[in-house]
Amino acid sequence: MMSMVVFSLLAIAAWFDWQRRKVPNMLTFPVLAAGLLYQWHAGSVAVALTGVAGAFLLTVGPVVFKGMGMGDQKLLMAVGAWSSWAEIYPLFLHSIWLCLLFILIYPRSWSRLRDNLRAMATGWIAHRQFWLPGMDRTALSFPYAVLLLGAFLFQHYLHFMGTSQ
Repeated sequence: MMSMVVFSLLAIAAWFDWQRRKVPNMLTFPVLAAGLLYQWHAGSVAVALTGVAGAFLLTVGPVVFKGMGMGDQKLLMAVGAWSSWAEIYPLFLHSIWLCLLFILIYPRSWSRLRDNLRAMATGWIAHRQFWLPGMDRTALSFPYAVLLLGAFLFQHYLHFMGTSQ
């Protein structure tokens, strides 16, 4: 049941993120609360809290450096409410690998990435401040919820292949 809830959440969030470039709070907050309530009822609220806290901690850096939006952070936290740290950590890593793979196969992002890194280095050298690009100039302008859904499906494929042997 939990996998179906998480899959549904990620599929809906991926659609919103693909269409509108935003994951709505009206989707993430109720699912996060329902996950915590479900885990509390099941007697494993501590496990769910590790998932939520772990998701928050993993995404603080990318959010601060504008690598992802806060909607993406809340989405991963909602997934964490239905799972645990043990599931969130590999899910996050797989989604980051998918992001890096996308950068490699999407050459248009290379020049933007180079320009943004140069601007950040210049800002640091000249003023000891990081100059972060605006959302319109980010190197990777791709909906993270789609990558998170891909990572979720990849993890379930690995799990299915591991149990079928």
